[in-house]
Amino acid sequence: MAIVEVQLNRLGINSLEISTDSVDVSVGTSLHVRIINYGAPTHATLKTEANAYTGFTYENLYVQDESEVRIDILPNANPGSFSMQMISGYGMHREEFTVNVLLPDPEPCVCEEAPVEKEPFKIPPMVINAAMPALALILLILWIAVFPSAPGFLMGLIIYVIMLAGVYIACRSVQ
Repeated sequence: MAIVEVQLNRLGINSLEISTDSVDVSVGTSLHVRIINYGAPTHATLKTEANAYTGFTYENLYVQDESEVRIDILPNANPGSFSMQMISGYGMHREEFTVNVLLPDPEPCVCEEAPVEKEPFKIPPMVINAAMPALALILLILWIAVFPSAPGFLMGLIIYVIMLAGVYIACRSVQ
């Protein structure tokens, strides 16, 4: 919330002091002008010609001790600036400050992370390269145990080498 403080009658009759030369206000928010009177009740005027930024144009105030004026900035206003005048002593003293209208800071994005898809289970090629010859050897031993009358150890060895070559070619073709 942007606040500008104006002090009346602090330095003398109808004196006027503004706390800042410029103030930043976001589009769609409000500027609050707090007026503090240190002397006898008085009239003060707050005015602007900023129809592109606010619906506020003019207000004649009767300030006893303290008063606050809310100036709404239009939600569809473009960034820019305008001046706001404070007048006291029936036009005798005038001070002004600049209101800088800014676009609001973008809200931080709270993005949900996309769900991570699990990759299907794959047997690493190194495991296949190591397991296949062992499997072929087990099959060779089973062959010899089940068919003892087969034409000998040489036939089993040839089959083992052929199976080993097939496993080797299959594993290399995957890579």
